[in-house]
Amino acid sequence: MYYNIDLPYPPIKVKGENSKFADLILLNYAGSVSELSAVTQYVYHEIALKYKFEEVSETIQGISGIEMHHMQMLGELIVKLGKNPGYWICKHKKINLWTPEFLSYNTNLKKALIVDITGEKEAIAQYRRTTKQIDDQYIVDIIDRIILDEEYHIKLLTELYDKYVK
Repeated sequence: MYYNIDLPYPPIKVKGENSKFADLILLNYAGSVSELSAVTQYVYHEIALKYKFEEVSETIQGISGIEMHHMQMLGELIVKLGKNPGYWICKHKKINLWTPEFLSYNTNLKKALIVDITGEKEAIAQYRRTTKQIDDQYIVDIIDRIILDEEYHIKLLTELYDKYVK
């Protein structure tokens, strides 16, 4: 089974260094709604649900691999934009570290799937806000491609919800 859509990712390119754009990408990379949060949330749910819901666990594991690829791409963009791809965001010239407090530790299947679906929807909304603030088509193309995967993840997770929860 595939966990991303069957389209190539654009090359990791930027017009030039831009710390403002890097800070915007950092939100999607390591903020409360971010690829780092998605990867760690999915790994937690995959492990916690593994022995009760094998199909759910397998799908979540596959999705987490795609989220990790998204994180890698965003990290490379941050470096090309001239910043450090640390696990933090820069807000008002202050660094706020990523924290596991951003995650939900609920192992109830219904609640876990709702958290995961909601997380994907929030990520898409944040990505769309980000693209409106970035005047670099290379970056926008990468984010638009990531959004397509996130939409597909919603479909996969919703199918699991319908099968196991409804």
